[in-house]
Amino acid sequence: MAAVAIVIISFTQADAGYYNPDPTDRHRFAADTNRYPLRDRYGDPYSNPNRNTFDLKDTGFIKRSIEYDPQTKQYYIVEKIGNKYYRTPTSFTMEEFVKLQGQKDEKDYFQKRSALLANMNRRMFKPKFKVSNDWFNRIMGVGPDGKVKVDIKPSGYVDLLAGYQGQNIKNPTLPERARKNGGFDFNMNSQFQVDASIGEKLKLPINYNTLANFNFENQLKLDFRGKDDDILKQFQLGNTNFASKGTLIPGAQSLFGIKTQLQFGKLYVTTVLANQQSQRQTQNLTGGATAQSFSLKADEYDENRHFLMAQYFRNNYNKALKNLPVVNSKVQILKMEVWVTNRNGATTDTRDIVAFMDLGERNPFSTSPTVLPGAGIDVPNNDANNLYNSLKSNPNFRNSSLTQSALTAAGLAPVQDFEKTFARKLSPSDYYFNPQIGFVSLNQPLQPDEVLGVAYQYTYNGKVYQVGEFSQDVPPDTTGTSQRVLFLKLLKATSQRTNLPIWDLMMKNVYSAGYGQLERQDFKLDLKYEEPSLGEKIYLPPTDVLSAYEGFPLLRLTNLDRLNNQNDPQPDGVFDFVEGYTIISSQSRIIFPVLEPFGHDLDYVFANQALRNKYLYYPLYDTIKAIAQTYANLNRFKITGKSKTSGAQSGAGGFAGGAGGVGG
Repeated sequence: MAAVAIVIISFTQADAGYYNPDPTDRHRFAADTNRYPLRDRYGDPYSNPNRNTFDLKDTGFIKRSIEYDPQTKQYYIVEKIGNKYYRTPTSFTMEEFVKLQGQKDEKDYFQKRSALLANMNRRMFKPKFKVSNDWFNRIMGVGPDGKVKVDIKPSGYVDLLAGYQGQNIKNPTLPERARKNGGFDFNMNSQFQVDASIGEKLKLPINYNTLANFNFENQLKLDFRGKDDDILKQFQLGNTNFASKGTLIPGAQSLFGIKTQLQFGKLYVTTVLANQQSQRQTQNLTGGATAQSFSLKADEYDENRHFLMAQYFRNNYNKALKNLPVVNSKVQILKMEVWVTNRNGATTDTRDIVAFMDLGERNPFSTSPTVLPGAGIDVPNNDANNLYNSLKSNPNFRNSSLTQSALTAAGLAPVQDFEKTFARKLSPSDYYFNPQIGFVSLNQPLQPDEVLGVAYQYTYNGKVYQVGEFSQDVPPDTTGTSQRVLFLKLLKATSQRTNLPIWDLMMKNVYSAGYGQLERQDFKLDLKYEEPSLGEKIYLPPTDVLSAYEGFPLLRLTNLDRLNNQNDPQPDGVFDFVEGYTIISSQSRIIFPVLEPFGHDLDYVFANQALRNKYLYYPLYDTIKAIAQTYANLNRFKITGKSKTSGAQSGAGGFAGGAGGVGG
């Protein structure tokens, strides 16, 4: 059964807009009440009775042809759909047809010329925007024609580079996974410049380049300059500078902020509110040495570079350095090996290592049954707990391909309890270690995702102890069937977790005093506290500290000033230059003899916890640096001084016992 739909449309003459068959004008229509009427051309293909954009063009199925009848001397325009007439053919006399064809040819010609000129002048065409409001003209400044002109000239480019970079080292001594490495290489560079002006007063010079060598080369600026009779002479927003003719208030360059210059009669007022993006340093060269000044805030400690080698050394750090130059320590480290993640493609002294956080610890952090507290003396050693013996008893822990899964099955968590990585052994010139205090200092800081593991051997009261394994203790497998890993003490994992004990092993009391080999001569250092609205002082506010410590310099409160020039235990207000304990000359580093110089190690100065929370920088040692830097109200301690360094920098592989140089 077929369904038939019948649609009946009825309309009146007023609604439909009937065609008026006036023989003198075949395009005349009756009145139409529709807002957008659709009108037909009625056979004339060249006419355009209605320019309404809602009208649709003829469909492509309509085939149009022109026929000439020699008997009647008439031209007929015939339109068909297939073999059927679309409408009655339209006739034209010779004169009418020639006129219509001429109009069509003229129209096509001018359209072709217009399109050609538009394509040629598209890039050269720069429209001028004009604003005619009087108040706007007065503010921005009018041109010669009395109008405000807006001129914007952008230019620049953006480069995108994507690719893959990898290498395949066909070295049979390397593990299979270490022979091939690579990664996706993506780089994007951009440079754009905008020279814009609004009127005669406002300029917008903008220049940005990602490949610029210096930050001051990138300019983002709004520059407004008034006329002679304006109060506002100059207004700058973005990159600016402050020039000064006097010596009392020196000028400044590379500022980013707001600058205004006002004129009230003969009085000029210049104000600047900006952030300085550069700093000025002066160096004096005398006899091959460089004299320089340094100024550091408390949060600018060396991160991921200096580490204590066990919790025992952290617990005894302040006690061992309390009476410098006498070091209260029974430990003497004999030798050590330092391993870091192999990121530079080294092929010698490389091994698969597994570093454990609880190795050598008397009080392990892990609650796994594999790690139980041991018995005996409370010093770091492989027998301090049963972890090392458990590792040696299971051959799967030694196999490079099985150790990860075997340790996880034993209840140890990756990153938290252990780290497995392909590492390289550092040469003795790449680090420094203190044999009595028990810390290691690297010449180069580690990346946040790199692993640091160590093995060391030391004496305590004449008895030898060892933590971790040396490379000669476990030689690599020469058969190539399986790689034997080294078990080391973990000092740094791939993730900073402040709730783990190894967070406390990273030293946060070491600061940089420059570069090169630090010289003792002419070295000066001061600790200051910036009191709000009162400036920097070398002591804490006397109204809030205990009376016994009122007026004590911060150098003395942090145990950096106990000796005089004759090495007697008498403070003289000068930094104690003690090689290996307060100074590492080879790395130009300052070491505090207390682990938290701006935190808990100053608790004794204040009477109650409320005052401690007001002045002391506890987040600096309890959280990662990025979070600690958000506490700007506590970051008021500053380290300033002058140093003299030679050009060469050397790394010390070890440190002979005793104080190298002592002076107050």
